[in-house]
Amino acid sequence: MKIERVEAIAVRIPLSKVFSGSTYRVDSRCTVITRIHAGGLVSEVYNGDDRAHGAQIVRLIEDVLGPAIIGQSIFAWEKVWETLQRTAIHRIANNHLAMAAIACLDTAVWDLLGKALNVSCHTLFGGYHDSLPIMAIGGYYIEGRSLESFGEEMRWLRDEAGMAGCKFKVGGLSPEEDAERAAAARAGVGPGFTIAVDANRGWTAEEAVRFAKRIEPLDIAWF
Repeated sequence: MKIERVEAIAVRIPLSKVFSGSTYRVDSRCTVITRIHAGGLVSEVYNGDDRAHGAQIVRLIEDVLGPAIIGQSIFAWEKVWETLQRTAIHRIANNHLAMAAIACLDTAVWDLLGKALNVSCHTLFGGYHDSLPIMAIGGYYIEGRSLESFGEEMRWLRDEAGMAGCKFKVGGLSPEEDAERAAAARAGVGPGFTIAVDANRGWTAEEAVRFAKRIEPLDIAWF
């Protein structure tokens, strides 16, 4: 079953509310849809959240990397990967965009493999677990939020969304203020719910140490 055609679409959906981490603001959700046509099957996969370079990733998929794998078998997935990597090294200067575009196509090949064999990618990858705990990302900076709202968010993630934990955003305020936010999150949900924290490079090393000392009693999984 050989690759016949490749197409990609950049999607950007504006959000009604802007939310932020320590070093960025999110006003939209973005993805790249990648379709590979092979033997009557069509993949459809969604990759990434690149809010600045979606159109460039699409161009690399359709004009540079996609043509390089036309005619290759979807079952020779390692050869496909090597072709993509070799093409990117010789023809794409921006390594970040190259890897993003390769990821789109590689994911699409695995989707096709699963469809061709009528099994899930879970099975293709070994099928060791029947289920895994999922962590959400939360604690974003939204204007007007109260401390109590972080505990409410953690409870909602656990009780309504079925999440096992949350990667909580810090680094946008002082270490002391963000320690209060993390403490409110823990107080709202209690023990047994995994909370990790991610400062997104928002602090100096000294500030990070100050924060770490303040959250020691909160059973934070990782920082």
